[in-house]
Order: sequence, then C-alpha cells, then structure tokens
Amino acid sequence: MKHVHMHAAFLEQITASVIEGFITRRISGDGIAPKTANLCRGVLHRMFNFAISNWNFVSTDRRNSNPAAMVERRREPASRIRFLTLPEIDKQLEVLAKEPTLQAIVATLIYAGLRRSEALWLTVDDVDLERLLIYVRAKTVDGEYWQPKTKTNRTVPISSALKDILSLYNPQRRRPWFFPSTRGFRWDPDNFSQDLREINHSCDLDWSSLDFRHTFGSHLAQKGESLYKIAELMGNSPEICRRHYAALVPEKMHDVVEFESGTSGKNEKTVEMLQQILHRLGDSNPEDAQPRLRIVKSHV
Repeated sequence: MKHVHMHAAFLEQITASVIEGFITRRISGDGIAPKTANLCRGVLHRMFNFAISNWNFVSTDRRNSNPAAMVERRREPASRIRFLTLPEIDKQLEVLAKEPTLQAIVATLIYAGLRRSEALWLTVDDVDLERLLIYVRAKTVDGEYWQPKTKTNRTVPISSALKDILSLYNPQRRRPWFFPSTRGFRWDPDNFSQDLREINHSCDLDWSSLDFRHTFGSHLAQKGESLYKIAELMGNSPEICRRHYAALVPEKMHDVVEFESGTSGKNEKTVEMLQQILHRLGDSNPEDAQPRLRIVKSHV
C-alpha cells in the first residue's frame, strides 16, 4: 500500500480513532512490524506533546489531551538477537585483514561492546593501550559536540584479544581520530556500514554493527558474568540486558530449586563428622557424648 496518509486540514481533526485506523492500515497494507507501529505511535505522541507545549493545542476529546496516548501499543514479540560464535569472529576479522581500519573498528565493537557511533567518535586520547582502557565520553571536536546515547560516560577495559589487534593497528591518521576514514576524517556512520556491507557481501557474510555489539554481551552472559556488570560495560540499563541476554546465562541454579528434603543426607554427614571429631578428642564412645553436643535441625 503506497502513500498512506492521515487526511486532515487541522491538527484537531487527528483523533485517536484516526491514528488507530492509520496504523492498522499500515500493518495490513504495508506489513509493518509491531515495533515499527509502536515507533510510529511514539512519533505522533511526541508531536502532540510539542503542539500542546508550544502551540496551546487542545484535543477535541476531553478524555486525554494527547490523542496518540489513547492508541494502544501493539504487542511486540520477544526480541531475537544475533551474535557471532568464536569461529565466526575469526572469520569476520579474517575477511577484513586487508582493511586494517575496518578490522580494528569491528574488533572494538566485538571485544568491547561499543555502539557504532561510540567507536567512530573515539579520539586518540580515548584509547589508552598502556592502561588497557577505552574511554567512552562526551566531547567537542572541531566545534561539533557528541555524547554517548545514554548521556553517561563509561570506561571499558581492553581485552587481550583486542589489545593484540589495536597494538598492530597503526594507520596514517590525522588527529584527533583513532579510527580515521580513508580521507583522514571521522567516519560517517552510513559510509562505514556501506563499506563493511560490501566487503561482507562479497564473502557471503551479513553481520552488522549491532550483531557485533550483541556478540560482546552474549559471550559475557554465556561465561556467567552478571547482567549488572554487562549493563555497566555496554552502557545499557540492567533491564535491557536482562531482556537480551538472560536466556544465555548458564544454568547454575540447580541447587536453588531443591526442596528441604534434599538436605537430609547432608545432615546425616554432619552428625557423622561431629562424632568423628569427638572420638579424636578422646571420647572412647562417641554416642555417649551426644547429650553434650546437640544438633538442632531446622524445620520450615
């Protein structure tokens, strides 16, 4: 379905039912996903909030001042993430061997979990190979201001695998960029992705920057690291990391699901151990000593 619009001469004519009908037609006609539908609803919600704050917009429906707020969000399916296995990481870095800057950027995304923009905005001062740290922080370069997506600075340790790659990486860079483009300037994100896509396509690979970032979080989760630590390293909220990586955490809680009856064997072993201790202390008959040493079993 092409050119689907909400026809209205005035903003007041765009009601909740009009928005609902528009999104429904986009889903049925254009086949947009629930997430896209919710993003569309969110854009309209922000537009009306702006109109309310700056244009004194008044909704014709007194139930809610923002018509988009009355449109229900679509149920989104559980998020499915892609990440590279260890052999796939080796393969991806191998095909970039002739492009050292691309290889170094991709390695940073994989082994440090940076977002694409965070890696492309790294300056020489942000990467400390002596202390093995990457500083993801707000900065102003040539009059242009940038800050991390969450508006929070963070520090990411450089792993041994990433150190090996970055230590060999020595481009003809033009300060201040750590990963300069082929022209010596900061990479444009779309140009970077396009260059990477062309090389990967020629080698039958289709990994993206987001897949590389998910690789970092996924491998840490599989290793048993806490979701809180992963969130800190990736600059995410613990809730987002739980949603993405909780299913990958190793099954280390079998003992948690055991009921109290499962501890009876442990209590018997404790009694036996204590009797042996008393015997070694000089008691010829450990059972006679039991009244002097009471073992209290807890009951729920």
